[in-house]
Order: sequence, then C-alpha cells, then structure tokens
Amino acid sequence: MLKTVSIGLMGMMILVGCGSSHSETINNNLVEKNNFSKKDRDLIYKSMKNFPSKVELSIAKIKNGDVFYYGAKKSSAIETIENQKKSFMIGSISKVLTSTLLAQMVIDEKIALDDNIEEKLPYKLNNNIAITYKQLANHTSGLASDATHVFADKERYHKFTYKNIENYLEHNLSLETEQDSFEYSNFGVATLGYMLTSIENKSYETLLQERIFDKFNMKQSTSLRENSKNLVPALMANDDPIPFGFKSAGGVISTVEDLYAFSLASFSDLPEVLLTQKETFKVDDEISMGLGWHIFTDAETESKFYFHGGTTEGYRSVLILGRENQNGIIILSNLPIDVEGSPIFDLGRELMTEMVLQGML
Repeated sequence: MLKTVSIGLMGMMILVGCGSSHSETINNNLVEKNNFSKKDRDLIYKSMKNFPSKVELSIAKIKNGDVFYYGAKKSSAIETIENQKKSFMIGSISKVLTSTLLAQMVIDEKIALDDNIEEKLPYKLNNNIAITYKQLANHTSGLASDATHVFADKERYHKFTYKNIENYLEHNLSLETEQDSFEYSNFGVATLGYMLTSIENKSYETLLQERIFDKFNMKQSTSLRENSKNLVPALMANDDPIPFGFKSAGGVISTVEDLYAFSLASFSDLPEVLLTQKETFKVDDEISMGLGWHIFTDAETESKFYFHGGTTEGYRSVLILGRENQNGIIILSNLPIDVEGSPIFDLGRELMTEMVLQGML
C-alpha cells in the first residue's frame, strides 16, 4: 500500500514511509563524477551502508538548470553505476503530476478550484458533504488518509477501482477530520484522479500521456507497469503494486531523466506550473501547501523549496526543487518499506542543503 507519515531543507516536513536496518562494514567504492563532490559521495555512502543488498539509487542534481546524474548500488561494496535511464515507482510524487492535470483543467475553464465536485457527478454526495478540488489537492478535504476505511485487508485493497470510490462517495461518505485543516490523504488524491478522468472521459494514463508526458518530454514515464521499460526490480516477492483506483495518488513509474524534464517545466512560468506552486493552505510557520506540492520557506532567506516524497512497499523517492536558482535533487530507489526511518528523504535534504551551502560560498 501507499505509505504516509509526517516528519519534520533544514527542518523541512515531508510525507514518506517508514519501516529495520542492517549495520555492517562495507567498502565505499563510489567514484568522483560530474559535480558530485567528496562530501556528496560520503553522504550517499553513509545513507546506503545500512541498506539491504541490491538497493539502487538513481540521483539527479540540478544546478542552475543543468543536470548531473549519479547512480549507486549496494552489492559486496557500494559502487557507482549508470542508471539514469532505469525506471522506478515514484510513489506519491505522482500527486504533483495529478495536481498539474487539475491545474491545466482549471486554466482550460473546465472546472474551478473551489467548485464542489458534486457539480460534475450524476449523484449526490452522501450526508450532503461538500468537497472542492482544491481541498482534494492540498489535503484539507477531511477525507480519510487511506482506503483502510473502505477495505481493511490487502486483498480487497488490491482490487480497489474508481467504482469503489463512486460507491463510497454516494453511499458511505463521511469525514475523518475537520475540513480546511491539513490531514494528508491518499484517498483524497485518488478521488481527485477519479474526478479528472470522469470529467475528461479518459483514463488516468491517457491524461498523463497527452497532458504531461508528451508536453514535457517524459518519454519513459507511465502509470501502467506493463508499459514500463527497465524497471528496477523491487527486493520482495510482492512489492504491492498500486491498485487502479489509487494510480493518481502514487502509481506513476518514471526515471530521473524524465523527472528532470518535469523539473525544468516546474521552473518555468507556464500557467499550470504557477498555479500548482501558489500557496493554498498554511500548515505551520515553515510549511504550506500548493496544489500537490509541499512548500518550505526558509525563515532567514525567504527562499522557497517545493518538494514531495514517495513510498510504496518496494520503492522510495524524493523530489526537491529550489525555483529561485533552478536547483534541485531527485532520488529514485528500490529501497523497501521495511528499512527503518526516512533515509531517501534525509539524503535528498542533505544533498540539497550541501548544494545550497556551496552556492553561498
């Protein structure tokens, strides 16, 4: 299942997964490579040394809009590899793509952010509850965090479809938390995906291909595992693939090359980009929400960082962007859920912090 937990550049909060780590002595064979300093490589090694064997990290460092790739794999040692073209599940980073679809449809005047989603449905929402598209995208809808309120066991979760969402909204909808308060919700973004596909009468995959992947030159990305090429295997017999009904919340497969292309678009002034990055809800003094994006504002410099992480049973990822100087860190991995803590996010934060600090020197 998609996993979520809140943890608090510098104090940033993100929503990723948790789960035991190994401790051992292992050689650091990471080599010097294009703009990855010894400090960067030491951070990568420190993060990976406790990972299980066969874990791969695919990393993109974006400096002033230019990209530099670094791949690493743990075997008998931690070694440098070329894997920027390899695919990984990106988990909840998918939510940023879904919110970009939403922003495009708002700009096309097909819907408005503050519209009640019921206006586009052939039935009434249960209990006369009103939910807006903005609330679904910024996690203030009051909907439960996951599908466990609908299906308590994994077997039924794996069969979760848009029909289940439809039945729930019409017959069983209730709120888990007060609306217009922040409560991260996979189910909310699954519902958003259901609404967007219903309005356009197209599959989530088709919307992604037509509106995101083709437009932003993301040639190796898909939400259909059978269409993915060079997918790095998960380190488990069943890595819990995302069911159809939750694709929009965490089912996209991509590469660091494609996410670099998306990052370049995210530095642009495209209307849908600016709309997703506009603050829609203030979580606390440092963190706010755009549409999909989490936004961290540095108290001293007032610089903003846009970020999201992802965790499924078999993969973890993080994307952090600093629009001001077109800097960023992307990490994709096949690190399984049972490794304790949030090491991929932590590494991304550390690499981003190091790049920011170097830029100040």
